[in-house]
Amino acid sequence: MKTENGSEKSRVRLLVILQLGILLIYLISTAFRVWTDYRETLVQNQKEQMLLTAKILGENMGVTLLEYENDLDFLSGLSGSEKEKRETYRQFLDIQESFEANIFSEDENGIPQEWIYDRKLQNPLLISETGENKSIWQYEDEQEKKYLVFKKKQDDGNSLCLVVDEEKYYQKLISDIHIGTNGYVMIKNSGGRILMHPEPEQWGIMVIEGRREMYPNLDYSSLEAMVKEQCSGNAGLSEYYSYWWTDPEIPRVKKISAYAPAVIGDDFWVVSAVIDYEDFYTPIVEGLKKLGVIFACGLVILLGMIFCIMKLLNDQRKATKEIVYLRELNTLLEEVRRGEESIAHQQRLQIMGTMTGGIAHEFNNFLTPIMGYAELLMMELDEESEEYDSAKEIYEASEKAKDVIRQISSLSRRNVETVYKTIPAEKMLQRALKMAESVCPANIHMKKELNLQGESILGNTTQINQVILNICVNAVHAIGKKEGEILIRASCAAKETLERVPVLEAVEIPDAWSRYLKIEIKDNGCGMEQDTLKRIFDPFFTTKKGGEGTGLGLSLAEQIIHSHKGYLYAESEVGKGTVFTILLPVLEEETGQEPVWKEGSGDLQLLIADDNAKILKLLERNFAKIDLPVTVCRTKTELQSILADQKVDVLVIDESLEDGSGVDFCMAMQGKYPDMLKIIMADYITREIAEAKQKKVIDGYVEKPVSDTTILEAIRSCRQSRTI
Repeated sequence: MKTENGSEKSRVRLLVILQLGILLIYLISTAFRVWTDYRETLVQNQKEQMLLTAKILGENMGVTLLEYENDLDFLSGLSGSEKEKRETYRQFLDIQESFEANIFSEDENGIPQEWIYDRKLQNPLLISETGENKSIWQYEDEQEKKYLVFKKKQDDGNSLCLVVDEEKYYQKLISDIHIGTNGYVMIKNSGGRILMHPEPEQWGIMVIEGRREMYPNLDYSSLEAMVKEQCSGNAGLSEYYSYWWTDPEIPRVKKISAYAPAVIGDDFWVVSAVIDYEDFYTPIVEGLKKLGVIFACGLVILLGMIFCIMKLLNDQRKATKEIVYLRELNTLLEEVRRGEESIAHQQRLQIMGTMTGGIAHEFNNFLTPIMGYAELLMMELDEESEEYDSAKEIYEASEKAKDVIRQISSLSRRNVETVYKTIPAEKMLQRALKMAESVCPANIHMKKELNLQGESILGNTTQINQVILNICVNAVHAIGKKEGEILIRASCAAKETLERVPVLEAVEIPDAWSRYLKIEIKDNGCGMEQDTLKRIFDPFFTTKKGGEGTGLGLSLAEQIIHSHKGYLYAESEVGKGTVFTILLPVLEEETGQEPVWKEGSGDLQLLIADDNAKILKLLERNFAKIDLPVTVCRTKTELQSILADQKVDVLVIDESLEDGSGVDFCMAMQGKYPDMLKIIMADYITREIAEAKQKKVIDGYVEKPVSDTTILEAIRSCRQSRTI
């Protein structure tokens, strides 16, 4: 009974908490909706008021400017003697109250002739062309006070000019209009020249160009867009980033501008009311504070209710807390135990990898003299003799041992992903197809079309076979139990054809390789939708049923191909099947077989550096047989001394010298001996060695065990590469 009562109480508590949570969510959403509506309403009202203010100011200014033109038309139409006209002009100026300060005339060359009042103006600046023979100019007096001058050209070629006190006009009618804390009203003409502004220094300058001269290090991009919009002649609102020019520190702020045109004749001026974005939202923030107080009160009440309920549940949580803690502690201890086992296993694998890498290196050093001396004996003995057969057995056994050493090297953790060698493409594909055929059921037929001409690639055979086999297995699953076909097509494609493939349009294909091995694996299975196709290379993504796939196969395949500097992509259509395309760079090899050395020529200076004395002794004897003198050394110090004392045509250096890497040594002396060929001897060709050749740090490489024949062939290949 107690258990049932406790369960019932728990359900009641859970229901109460759920109801309180729903109430809290409702209150928050309601408050947010009210605040949003309130904010939008206030923002819209203020924007409408600003725009209305700008329009009214624009209309008033347009009327005022039109009145000035009408006054000028009236004055220019007066008749009588010059003395009577001057008297009339003086009386007109004495009685007017519209800031008209002076009248003068100009001859046809624009030179002032007669002034009503002796107040000379200078520095004329054209502001507007308002109609035929009518214009508005801006002048300044000796104290740099600004004036507007309305001009009308008369029949005799002279112009009558009406002077308006621009600064007094601005001070009386515009400057007292305040918008927000820092807001103001400014006037510019249709070309973007400032006519009136709270900052006197900016009168008469261009909005952008003039300010850029005054403040060259500011950002005017947002202001340029706004000015362009204003000078279109329309009324509107703009939000933009600019600066408070009236503040000595020139702070960058966000502004709102309401603007409207003041039309005058054929032209217009722009009346712009500007306000700080922060001032614009001040009333809104005040409203938010009030809403916040109301919401806080409701939240306090709600939190009080929740606190009471949580206090009731606290005792129950304490009772279960210890049980949960003990369970988590037990799980943590189990994970620690499994982690320690995993670390120990990884350490054992690392030790095994290090050992296998070292064993492979030492065995290569042992095999070099064995193979070399066996080859030397075969050259000296009669092919029909038993001794020749024995030497041949030794050489062939050494070749088999060399293959075993390569397999051991591939087990090294340090090198398993970086063991690259030259692979004949067609031979590699034939082996891969045999493996793929072994996984095809009876209902699926495999076809091949290999159009290759002896191309080779640099890579890891095991990894590439893994990629091809993985894609073929996916094709088998896509076909299922129906009759199907898998076609594997291989050919050589030029780099230019890859650039036209839609899938590779966004990929920058390097210029290092001019040709690519193109392997297409096509099936007529169920196909894929485009959404699925976009995700097939994502780790852990799979369309197979649970337990049938990990989603790592294609992701790993893509990583392998990318590590080979290649590309992997797929094209598919539902109901028609899928085509996977593998692109791998082709090694360019020269076909010429001219011997690099003619016995007795004596013009090749060869230097070999290796820390194994037996290998050096063997190579010295082999080269002596063909009358080719060779210099040998075992350390970098000896090597540097020889290079400094004598001319060397070819340097053959072991990658794993005791006192440093062969590639590092070649990189350190790069550019010092530009005519010298540099060839690396290595147990296996790593990605570092391949990239060193691509970057021209070295000229070539040769795999151990080495002989005089392999070294001479490498020299021939490097020389031909340099002549291209």
